[in-house]
Amino acid sequence: MLRAARLTLVLVLVLTVQTTWLADARPFGATGDLLLLVAIAAGMAAGPVRGATVGFIAGVAMDLVLLTPFGLSSLTYLAVGFVVGTVHDGVLRSAPWIPVLVTFVASALGIVFLVMLGQLLGQQFRVPGLPRIVLVTAVINTLLAFPALFVARWVEKAAPDRMLQPSMRGLR
Repeated sequence: MLRAARLTLVLVLVLTVQTTWLADARPFGATGDLLLLVAIAAGMAAGPVRGATVGFIAGVAMDLVLLTPFGLSSLTYLAVGFVVGTVHDGVLRSAPWIPVLVTFVASALGIVFLVMLGQLLGQQFRVPGLPRIVLVTAVINTLLAFPALFVARWVEKAAPDRMLQPSMRGLR
């Protein structure tokens, strides 16, 4: 219960910052995608299932304020959170710069996937400005990678996962 409350608090705060301050700042004419960063951080902190779950919830929250087809952001964030969690759990645990690199690459690929999926659904995105949007989003998310990972770990340490059986809790 405490984990859900913490996640809700984080998502409300991040969505508020995304739709108010970051929407007005627009460095180089593009905004970052902080809710994508939340999905990436959850995948790194807690694995693919939690990354996908948090990504889906964050995506639904973003879909409620965007004018894109409903489910576009949630599908994208779910996929990115799952892939980051899978890659980070299976391979990347050694160097301290790995979360920064993973965040940069996952942010860039997440925005490209969002645009490609949107194009398939008939959404008209500004494709000529896509490299600038991808770069700005990836840089903003990369600069915030460590604070986001800290917050994701704070959310995960709230309570033991009740879905795991007692014999499985030590495996995670």
